[in-house]
Amino acid sequence: MMTLNIDDDTADMLNQLSQRQHISQSQLLKNLLTEYLEDMADAAAADAALLELANGKNGVISMAEWEQQLNALEH
Repeated sequence: MMTLNIDDDTADMLNQLSQRQHISQSQLLKNLLTEYLEDMADAAAADAALLELANGKNGVISMAEWEQQLNALEH
């Protein structure tokens, strides 16, 4: 278990939002933190993919090429 110290203004906003969403403040914080961490992981993966692309390590194909490959797999 963790303890989080937040200022009064943030606590008030958290309380208001949890009441509007009809969930506990604890659950709201869990949801928000999970979403944030997932977003950060997605951003890191996108940055890594962009770096690979910039370094020529990841090929890009057109939609037509992708469709041809997909059709080949289906047959």
